[in-house]
Amino acid sequence: MFAKLGRLLVRLVLGVLVVLAGYLTYAVATAGGRVNFPDTPRPALAASTDPAVIERGRYLVNGPAHCAQCHSGDDRDHPERIVTGIPLAGGLLFSLGPIASTWSANLTPDRETGIGLLSDADLARTLRTGVQHDGVLSVLMRYSAAELADEDIVAVISYLRSQAPVKHAVARGGWKLLGKAMLPLVKLSPRQTPPPVAVQAGAEPSIERGAYLADHVVLCTLCHSRFDMKTFSAVGPKAGGGSPEPSHGDHDTDMEFVTPNLTADPTGYTGRVEEEYFVKRLKSGRAITSSIMPWENIKQMTDDDLRSVYRYLKSLPPVHNDTGPSYRKRGWKPGDPG
Repeated sequence: MFAKLGRLLVRLVLGVLVVLAGYLTYAVATAGGRVNFPDTPRPALAASTDPAVIERGRYLVNGPAHCAQCHSGDDRDHPERIVTGIPLAGGLLFSLGPIASTWSANLTPDRETGIGLLSDADLARTLRTGVQHDGVLSVLMRYSAAELADEDIVAVISYLRSQAPVKHAVARGGWKLLGKAMLPLVKLSPRQTPPPVAVQAGAEPSIERGAYLADHVVLCTLCHSRFDMKTFSAVGPKAGGGSPEPSHGDHDTDMEFVTPNLTADPTGYTGRVEEEYFVKRLKSGRAITSSIMPWENIKQMTDDDLRSVYRYLKSLPPVHNDTGPSYRKRGWKPGDPG
């Protein structure tokens, strides 16, 4: 009887393995079609040589849109070395272990290794939808890059075109075997939402300017909300605090970060600090090396833009959610030391 049961179990395990092997083979064979969207329209946007437009692009790239945080260096352990003026030559590794690896692109106008041969429409499509010039979807650009209005996309492209070319070949990266097997379970698609309406800086800080910055450019409300790992979309109350994530630093693998509640509730950041302190703190820059927040770019923002962001966050519905220390031991729970 036990021998018969044993044979049945062996057959069952073999059957499961055959099915799994078939699924993996199918998934790997079909995964390419799930990340290629060559028919995604290219916005009819073109770079400008207007110095004022280029300057606004410089501010966005090095400030609120934080492009420079990923594209201006390859030393993840020393993000504090990112300063305005460093060439955007790319090379920063983004590793998802056995799932995927990719590197930030060279955004200088070099014709061999950068964007020199790409059209303005190619660049606009990537910024707008996440789809690259060859039709491949960049998950990082789709879900982590700023969602800019048309005039700000033009400003960014204009600034990128104005840089000096830097010859720096960067590996393309891609999905690994496990990542390809997982792709059929995840719905990836280009960004298809209508572009936001830009609210440019005025004579005074405003909630409207803060909303454009916090929701679409700096992405404060995205990062500081809980989100669904299957859809990469926010599911929690806006700016009510995120979920803990292990530190990506090599020196503090026993630590984790959580993005705090930013609302005006007493448990939220804008409920505890005044506008002057908010501006001063964000202008002071990085305190913890492994923080994923783009401090080097945030500190480049103007005082008025930071005040606009504060006033917008303060205007959001308060969320009662004490997220605890932002930087703490992994597995921290209320009652533990920070």
